[in-house]
Amino acid sequence: MKILGKKGAKGFTVSELMIVVGLSSVVFMGVLAILRVGTEQSQLSQTKMLLQDTAREALYKMVQEIRQSAPSRITIAGNSASIQFAVPDPASLVSTTSYTVNWTGAHQIQYALGGAGNRQILRTDLATNRTSVLANDVTALQFTGDAAQPNVVTITISAQRNLTSGRPVPSAPLQLTAQAEVRNP
Repeated sequence: MKILGKKGAKGFTVSELMIVVGLSSVVFMGVLAILRVGTEQSQLSQTKMLLQDTAREALYKMVQEIRQSAPSRITIAGNSASIQFAVPDPASLVSTTSYTVNWTGAHQIQYALGGAGNRQILRTDLATNRTSVLANDVTALQFTGDAAQPNVVTITISAQRNLTSGRPVPSAPLQLTAQAEVRNP
């Protein structure tokens, strides 16, 4: 700091102020960079958790519904990407005369990959022609059956989402698998 004038007035020179502003800018930019990285990591974690939760919920719903069918009433498409099966009519599940599953008014259900960008799991009730979306950001859907265990259907879902920056989350598609054991004869 220099003394200005004869009366002893004190103050900062322009060069000193420029140095302070420059250093403050560098510190501020560093803080912003740290915050940006933290925000991106938080977004990655939230996106991955949401993706896992959505895929698990869809898998659970499919397993619960497939369990209501019978091995003879399940058809897996040749490419294993879709399944069609019958579930008993919810209004009349059991025949009152024979006490067996009432397949007379059964609903035909289909699960397949489709919708927006072919990245949604679609559930279609073919009896009522109603379609609903079970999950988004699905990259692959596969149904497999085993001749040795005809009452077991294995479902595999692969899911991945792209952030607005274009970065895929997770870097390799998340893969979840579940088995549905068909209960009805």
